[in-house]
Amino acid sequence: MPDINITFEDNSGEVLRELERITAKTLEELGLTAEAYAKLNAPVGTPESTGVEGYGPGGTLRNSIAHASRDGVAYVGTNTYYAPYVELGTGIHADEGKGRKTPWVWIDKNGKPHKTYGMKPRHFLKKAVQDHQKEYKAIIEKNLKNG
Repeated sequence: MPDINITFEDNSGEVLRELERITAKTLEELGLTAEAYAKLNAPVGTPESTGVEGYGPGGTLRNSIAHASRDGVAYVGTNTYYAPYVELGTGIHADEGKGRKTPWVWIDKNGKPHKTYGMKPRHFLKKAVQDHQKEYKAIIEKNLKNG
């Protein structure tokens, strides 16, 4: 019987580095894609939509949307203080009935009072994620297949 020498080479370090590279690339593509959809969904205030004469220019919310990835997760969001109110709604229109149940009055920059029962949710972030699941799956599959 002939002598057989079998040698194993440990390439686990290279495999892990490549997997980390592909993961980072995939998360960046997912984040960019979700950010683009969130920006498309984000409302832009106008004098007509706000009821405030001379309002403008709008677009602060849309322009503030960004993405990042950390610890294997892609994030998309905004740092504007009012984004949760736009995303989740306010007053009687708030998601899950968690808003104020009575009307209130607010004064615009021109000193004009406005009575409101709240604002309907505009799920610009939620829709950016939920409405494109097949596309995100395809991005993941493509990057795993092609590196």
